[in-house]
Amino acid sequence: MSPPRRIAQVILDTRLPQLDRLFDYEVPPEFEVVVGAKVKVPLRNRKTPATGYVVGLSDSSEHSGKLAPISAIISPVGLLSPDVWALAKAVAERQAGSSADVLRLAIPPRYVRAEKKWLESQDLTPADDAPPGAVAPAEGFADDVWEKTLAAHTRTALYLPHGVIPGPQGTDVPRAVASICALAHTAVAQGQSLLIVVPTWRHIALYEDSLRATLPEDLLVLLHSDLAPAERYSQYLRCLENRPTVILGTRHALYAPAHNLAGIVVVDDSDESHSEPLAPYPHSRDVALIRAGLVECAVVFASVVPSLSVMRWLEQRYVTPLASTVSHRAQVIPTELSVGVDQNSAPARLPSVAFRAAKEALARGPVLVQVFRAGFSTGLACASCGERGYCVACHGPLKISAKGAKPSCAWCGVGDSVWKCASCHHTTLVPRGHGIERTVADIGRAFPTVPVVRSDGEHRVLRVPATPALVIATRGAEPLAEGGYQAALLLDGAGMLSRESLSALEDSLQAWETAISLVARTGTAYLTDVTGQPAMAVSSGHYEPLLRHELQQRQAVKLPPTIRIASISGSASLVARARETLEQTGGVTDVLGPVAMEDGIRIIVRFSYAMGQIVTKELRSLRAKIALGGGRNPTERLRIVVDDPDRLDSLFHE
Repeated sequence: MSPPRRIAQVILDTRLPQLDRLFDYEVPPEFEVVVGAKVKVPLRNRKTPATGYVVGLSDSSEHSGKLAPISAIISPVGLLSPDVWALAKAVAERQAGSSADVLRLAIPPRYVRAEKKWLESQDLTPADDAPPGAVAPAEGFADDVWEKTLAAHTRTALYLPHGVIPGPQGTDVPRAVASICALAHTAVAQGQSLLIVVPTWRHIALYEDSLRATLPEDLLVLLHSDLAPAERYSQYLRCLENRPTVILGTRHALYAPAHNLAGIVVVDDSDESHSEPLAPYPHSRDVALIRAGLVECAVVFASVVPSLSVMRWLEQRYVTPLASTVSHRAQVIPTELSVGVDQNSAPARLPSVAFRAAKEALARGPVLVQVFRAGFSTGLACASCGERGYCVACHGPLKISAKGAKPSCAWCGVGDSVWKCASCHHTTLVPRGHGIERTVADIGRAFPTVPVVRSDGEHRVLRVPATPALVIATRGAEPLAEGGYQAALLLDGAGMLSRESLSALEDSLQAWETAISLVARTGTAYLTDVTGQPAMAVSSGHYEPLLRHELQQRQAVKLPPTIRIASISGSASLVARARETLEQTGGVTDVLGPVAMEDGIRIIVRFSYAMGQIVTKELRSLRAKIALGGGRNPTERLRIVVDDPDRLDSLFHE
């Protein structure tokens, strides 16, 4: 009697859209194959075998002919769990992309030594995990709130509390960490896992110590880009173990296999780091919702101020709000950008009231100065009318790359030493915004005896002591001060709000409120050069009316997140074909463009959420048909990016 036939369904690791489907292969008798194993398989005319993952095993195939056998087993470990495969398919469908592209984001590259070490550890008798340690109660929340928040199918917008508190390791931590630790503690106590997805290394560092102090040893898994590749692979393998874990990481951690998942926490979902720059360009917020729906777990969007997308869901009652009943928010005073007679050598961009407050606060401890961007200056404008400075050669934006340098074009690099404004014919350029280097120079002169700490992308600073110092940081790079900052100066408000970006308001509110959350309760934050509704919202801490108004305006002019968009670029013929195909579905609201690009044209297609599945399915199908049609010219390929507002922002600069 012949042995039973074994057939493996394999998804190939390839960038070719036409191969984004399952292939059946015969499993040789000498191979032991498990679902999720990484294998080598022959592929028609290719001389070298292709790689892929086994997503299913059966004893029959729909293919009537002879099946090719699997060539080799690369990894015997079931790297691709069934729930992660289901997630990859769902994300690819939503983003009109390829399942293989999603798996490339989900599964880190293999390291043989790390894998062997992990396999050896599985042969040992695992020690019984200690019960979770005690966690400090989160002030202002009910005792059973975290169990309810992690109930299946729940969706919560958690308003993170403000302030700084002593941490379990003896150093201060943001008060917000206590809420996330309470969720992790609750999940592990119930024998379940929790995914915590944060935007930056700063969040990883601040959350890690507290989680390690409150969780059983070896139940915390880290997955982020700062890890060495071999270490990241080892951490991924730990996620495959059949025990509860708390997985802390950046956006790719959303795809980690997790035993008995209780919930997914996405921290600061409005941060641009949650937007994936690689195909198929998913956002952490959308991946979290998809996975929560597939495994029937909870999802929590945690931030000091809700994003516009979360605010939209709150309005629809799709998400439930949760906030502490106790406020530790510092006082916020909006100030106009004016020079007082008693300013005593204060920089021109710093109002006299803020300057005096900073001098007084420095006697008690550190003062935070938040600036818009890195660099010396963010752009140039006419000193007379304020019109932006443009290059006469290509109409690109003029910038100064270093202190004392002549203006040059950010696009073509041509210098422009003799500039004249096209609107008023004035010939003087002034900085349109101020980068951190200029701020350090200007404010350093105003406070010559005070130490200055710089924190930005090039200068990573996590903590500062409770001693007097001026901490000048770009938005998102603010260090944690022991005991909290005694004052905060939030500069460049008008520049942040007026930049040419759809997310200008959302980013500004998030940046300001994050800085305010680091100020001691007895301290004061000063918001400069902002008036009207934004100033009132920041002063009161009540952002809902302003965000509702913004959503209403976006709905009226059909902008995300009230509508979905897709950017389609390529040759004129292919883009025209895509446009015609989509319009035939009846799901397209309208089309923006075309806009000329170096290698073709681009259009922006807008469509409703109700028609989203139809539109993305058609785009995905069209992409595969074009690839099957042959042609190796890169202009004969479509690039499709779904739900990325940056594509609309780029139209300003085309």
